[in-house]
Amino acid sequence: MVIRKLTNLTVCTIHLGILVFWLAAWEKLFTTFGLIIWGAAALLGAGLFLLWKRRERIDNSDRLVALSTSILILLALLSALIEISVSSMP
Repeated sequence: MVIRKLTNLTVCTIHLGILVFWLAAWEKLFTTFGLIIWGAAALLGAGLFLLWKRRERIDNSDRLVALSTSILILLALLSALIEISVSSMP
């Protein structure tokens, strides 16, 4: 149980770091390296949530991982929309 919560909080910290980096300099996240880290963090969060959901009942740290992963994916979609709208301007 301790490993589960520690893992969940570590993933949430990574997601929070990506959010802070996005607020500070979101253009740098649109590099190849940034997109790989962004995608890997989203996949890791979703995978952990599904893994914990199958094994035992869901606790608050699992909900936190699901929420932070959802926000991370929403942020990626928002960034893609911003990039498309800015690049289509003359």
